Amino acid sequence: MKDPPDDVSDGEVLSRILKDIRRLRGQTAQETAGRMNMSLRTYERFEAGGTRLNQDYLHRFARATDSDANGILLAIVVRAPDFAIDGADNQLATVLTSGMSRFVRTQGSAIALLSARDVLEITGEMFSALDRKIEEARLARSLIAEGQADLAATRPRPGR
Repeated sequence: MKDPPDDVSDGEVLSRILKDIRRLRGQTAQETAGRMNMSLRTYERFEAGGTRLNQDYLHRFARATDSDANGILLAIVVRAPDFAIDGADNQLATVLTSGMSRFVRTQGSAIALLSARDVLEITGEMFSALDRKIEEARLARSLIAEGQADLAATRPRPGR
C-alpha cells in the first residue's frame, strides 16, 4: 500500500489502519466489537474514523486484535498506515515508546542537556543497526527458501 496523500484526514488514515489490522487478524467487525466490549454501531463509527481519536478505544482495539496501539498512533502521526500493520506483531512502536519512557523516568530534566545533533547521531546509529538486522533476516529467509527448493528438487516426483 502507498501512504495517503497529505489532504487525507487523520480519521481516514485511522480508519484504513483499523480495517487493515482487523482483516489481517481475520476478524469481522462484530467479533472485534465484542472483544472490545462495545456495541457494533459504536465500533463501526470508531473504525470509520467518524469519532475523535479515543485512546481508550485504541488500546481496546489493540488488545482485541493483538496489535500495537502505539504503532497505530505513530502511524497516524507519520502518515504511514503500513507501519501499524507491519509492526503489529513485533510491537516496534511500543518497544520504542517503553524505552523512551524508561529514559525519561531515569534522566528527567537532564534530557535538556542533549543537543539535537547528539540525538540525531544516536538515533541514526540505532536505525542503521535495525537496517542491518532487517537485511540479515532477509538473507536468512532467502537462504532458507533456496535450501527448501534444493531439497524439493532432489525428492522423487509424485507417481514414481
